[in-house]
Amino acid sequence: MRVLRNVRFPPPIGGLLRILSEVGFFEHSLLIGSWVMLLYQELYGARYLLRTLDVDFAVHVAHPKKKMRADLERLITDLGFVSFMTHEGVQKFTARGYEVEFIAHRVGGRQIGPVAVREWNINAVPLPFVNILTAFSETVEIDKLTIRIPIPEAYFIHKMVVAPRRLNIQKREKDLEQCAALISILDDQRLRQVVEAQRFGKATKQRLAQSCKTIAFPLQKIFS
Repeated sequence: MRVLRNVRFPPPIGGLLRILSEVGFFEHSLLIGSWVMLLYQELYGARYLLRTLDVDFAVHVAHPKKKMRADLERLITDLGFVSFMTHEGVQKFTARGYEVEFIAHRVGGRQIGPVAVREWNINAVPLPFVNILTAFSETVEIDKLTIRIPIPEAYFIHKMVVAPRRLNIQKREKDLEQCAALISILDDQRLRQVVEAQRFGKATKQRLAQSCKTIAFPLQKIFS
């Protein structure tokens, strides 16, 4: 496990990461989204200008009857975050402009509503392809906190798949911008391991090819 000494999170986010680490959230769940790029910069030298107020976590959903390990809703609001529900019923937290959301893997193509995560007393929005991130992860230590994040190759493939599905053009462009920033640090063997662990359908492979073309990444590095 690598120790990162030059990463500093703003107070609301640093406090949030601390309480999640202390209750064991990162044993199976991950920090995902753009904030991971900040860690890749320290770990691997990837250069990217972070500009986001969204903080996303991929939460491992245990068996539905799993007892609560920690009341994250209470712990997070105790930090000064305000809990609110979107009109779709998704639970989010906000403080100082930052917006926190928990995301779970969705199996199959059918859209479903938010998933209750009893283990942590929160709900999560189920989205496809999150398993790419959770299946390939690493842990880092920051200020004596242990945080789990996806490996760069998993993050890259996930964004390459998700980007063409975005309806929001700005989010699509940001996804591919991050992918382009990761190209120089990708390990070809680990990249292939991530891809071979998936069962991509024809449409998903076409989206990958589209993303590769956009950022001038050799498709043969993903599919032989």
